[in-house]
Amino acid sequence: MVEYFVTKGKLVVRNSEPLIVADGETKALTKAEFILWTSLHWNILNKASLEEEFNRRIKKYGLYRDVSFEQTLNRLKTRDLVASKSDYLAVDALYNLVKELYVVPLGTVNVFKKAMMLGVMLINGVPFDKCRETMDGFNLNCLEKQIVVFSKRLKVSGAELIRISDKDLWEIKSEDDIVPLAYEEHEDLDSIGNFTRFSKDKNKVLEAIVNLYLKKQIVFE
Repeated sequence: MVEYFVTKGKLVVRNSEPLIVADGETKALTKAEFILWTSLHWNILNKASLEEEFNRRIKKYGLYRDVSFEQTLNRLKTRDLVASKSDYLAVDALYNLVKELYVVPLGTVNVFKKAMMLGVMLINGVPFDKCRETMDGFNLNCLEKQIVVFSKRLKVSGAELIRISDKDLWEIKSEDDIVPLAYEEHEDLDSIGNFTRFSKDKNKVLEAIVNLYLKKQIVFE
């Protein structure tokens, strides 16, 4: 059985305090929660990899751990700041994870920001080939751009994006139109993911959503 974990929400800092904003709520973090959440942020990891990164950071920053990794992870899941799903195959576990999450764009990296990032990396001694590889990672393909533009306009889940791609409904303007146009009869938010599992565009939309997350272009809610 494969299980993947991902963060929910966006990290902000107010009055030097790290906070997570998700679904309109702002939530504070303990030190252990902050270390674990940031260990996972913009990554999609299994439990073993997440625990390894968590322990590495705890040791690096010389923090005393008064709660276990398992306790901290369960606390973040209970607070709805970390999501997880499992299945027998890795691709199915990934699909189960993304299908129910809402995609929230952060905005694309513009030319000026890319130039500034490149300059900082070069000043810090990062080899030019590595810098170029990093910059290339911010380039979005046609479908990725389409998902970002659409998700800025309407709040949709991974499963809904797959169905919208299947039916070529990218011109929908209102959330009120999503159910009548994108959903089949007797489908609801809980069941649509069971049907889009077999959609023709599932794999390419799933790949695009994951790439956007890894490229730091979106967060999940």
